[in-house]
Amino acid sequence: MFRHRSPVPERTPDSHRRLAVARRRRFAGQSVVEFALLVPVFLALVGMTIDFARIYQGWVNLESATRDAAQYLATSDVDATAADYTVPGATANATNDAKAKFVLDTETGSTFTRSNAATLGACTTPTLTTVTANRDTTASQGGSTAYPLQSAQVLSCAPFRTLFAYPFLTTNGAWILSSDRTYNLIVGR
Repeated sequence: MFRHRSPVPERTPDSHRRLAVARRRRFAGQSVVEFALLVPVFLALVGMTIDFARIYQGWVNLESATRDAAQYLATSDVDATAADYTVPGATANATNDAKAKFVLDTETGSTFTRSNAATLGACTTPTLTTVTANRDTTASQGGSTAYPLQSAQVLSCAPFRTLFAYPFLTTNGAWILSSDRTYNLIVGR
């Protein structure tokens, strides 16, 4: 028994075009859906990359300014009659605070305020917390009467606003940057 098969119609150039157009429409719709799903992911990755680059740059800037403020205090003159005078042994001293604040303000472009707290708390504005300058003549610390060890410590913090408020990483949309730098110098060598 033979079955009769109907002949397969030949495809004409016009039918080829219609099939190609239908495929393109179907694939174009798929491309639009894929694009719509991937664009938010890519934008989030780009935003995070930009934020972390900005945070790193701000942290490096604050670290550098804090280190320079400590170095400025440690290398300043301890002679009370000198114009560039650092008061040794004083934790909260207007002269030392003003010098550290000037360096931080100049290098970061922010306006720092002085806090009397011994540690960093909730840092809502750029804050200069601890400024100490010491002069040590004990041999255990590396100083002597002829060549005293002069050291200065500066502790600062600054809030940094990110483009996006990352959960668990930011505090009210701000990342708190902090720096604690100590600079030691043997005077006269």
